[in-house]
Amino acid sequence: MPQNTNPESAGSVSSASITVSDEKPINTKPQIKTATKRAAARKTASKKAAAPHATSLPESNIKTSVSAERLAKLKNWGGDKVMSASEAIMWRMEVLPKTRSTGTSLHILEGTPDWSRFMATIEWMVGVVPRLRQKVFISGVGQLPSWVDDESFSLQYHVRRVSLPAPGMQSDLMTFLESFSTTPCDRSRPPWEIVLIEGLDKNRSAFALKIHHSLTDGAGLIQLFEGLLARSADEALSPIPKWQPQKSLWRRQVGGRLLTDFKQFSSTASSMGRHAYKWISDRETEFSKMALDYTRSIMALNQAQSGGGSPLFRKRGLATRIEIFELPFPALKAASKNAGASFNDVYLAGIIGGFRRYHEAYDMTLEAVPLSFPVSVRKPGDPEGGNRFSGVSYRAPVYSDLNEQLQAVGDFVSKVRKEPAIDFFNQLMPGMLAMPNSVIAALMSLVTSRMDAQASNIPGMRETVYLAGCKVLSHYAIPPRPGCAVMYAMITHDDKACIALNIDPAAIVEPRLLVESVTAEFNEIISKFSKKQD
Repeated sequence: MPQNTNPESAGSVSSASITVSDEKPINTKPQIKTATKRAAARKTASKKAAAPHATSLPESNIKTSVSAERLAKLKNWGGDKVMSASEAIMWRMEVLPKTRSTGTSLHILEGTPDWSRFMATIEWMVGVVPRLRQKVFISGVGQLPSWVDDESFSLQYHVRRVSLPAPGMQSDLMTFLESFSTTPCDRSRPPWEIVLIEGLDKNRSAFALKIHHSLTDGAGLIQLFEGLLARSADEALSPIPKWQPQKSLWRRQVGGRLLTDFKQFSSTASSMGRHAYKWISDRETEFSKMALDYTRSIMALNQAQSGGGSPLFRKRGLATRIEIFELPFPALKAASKNAGASFNDVYLAGIIGGFRRYHEAYDMTLEAVPLSFPVSVRKPGDPEGGNRFSGVSYRAPVYSDLNEQLQAVGDFVSKVRKEPAIDFFNQLMPGMLAMPNSVIAALMSLVTSRMDAQASNIPGMRETVYLAGCKVLSHYAIPPRPGCAVMYAMITHDDKACIALNIDPAAIVEPRLLVESVTAEFNEIISKFSKKQD
């Protein structure tokens, strides 16, 4: 098992690295005699003392290369201070282990970063991103949770390092992550944890960030790393001022919110009621048609709920098996272009084909795969971070011919993106908030357990980046598995398509066979569409 190392005894960087030191420098220069020179010296010393340092490096070695744009995005990362209804639902579903929604971001690093420099980088990130110092505050019945500063925030609680047993194989890393990723965050603190995993083979290490889904979706996570990760190995951290938690009075927090929300609700409800009545009265026939179209749209977006899944995957459990693998992103991109399909269509087709191959190994014919995937509803101007997606379920027909498979997937995805009820899932969430947590979790589990698979495709960073001086070789998202047999997540990082699987071993009893089946299907796609089709 990995050996824990206490950060406090391993050279962790104190908050002095981003604040002004009270210690006075030793004066080694001859004493200045004149009053004018003494005044000038005092003015120069005052300016030096007021300049905060981002790292423990000597001042002469510090160079600010983090752009103002990156700093501004990090400062505003996290979205609104009040959770959306869907974020609140994700937070409340923790009462059932199978509906927990904590994901883990995994960066594989070339080499192992110096611990002091690594801690300085994380301390800088926490100093720049206020949301990472905030915890969830539930003000009362019927109120959406909000984010408030954690007055007892301790970086040492959130960050640690471990060392894998020699020789540090990928299987050892996965064993550690299976425990780390499924252990829930402390709900009384900001819901994230970081671990630096040392001792990986080939002189590598890994950086894992476990974060609750209520904080961000996959796209928001990439936005965080776009601001955090350096563009060169020697990029210096920008100086930032010392931060202090903002204390919130309980009465002001609760009473003010209640009064404001009540006024807004009363005004909005009254206005909406008047306009809705007039609109429906003027357009009774049109409204009836729209209602029917919207109902049909909801059914189209949730078609996989109406049918059963594979008989091989009916049993479900709470254990977790994590598998990761890489594919050449340029080759996959070229294959999708040559096939006349989108990259996401190729991704979904590869997953479906992998299931087909898995069942063929059992001499079984698979007719359809019930799977779900998120569709981004993020728009230009939306806040950095947070959650901006809606879920779609798809009863995907299975074809042995790749052209037919890609055509079927492409037709479905292009249609659902235009459905008027595409955001129905998020619109439904406010009505669920009145239910007890146990009921919410049970209902969501009933929906997600009908899926054999869930899949997420996250566009990552398309450039070489560094963390604390170490090059990032690959980036994986280890997703939560909310009741389905397997959850796939892909991040395209640099020239790699990094795919992670969160597998339920009670449903998929041969995880390695599934990985081999999926990789074989993707390799066939690359081979078949290496040239443009006639």
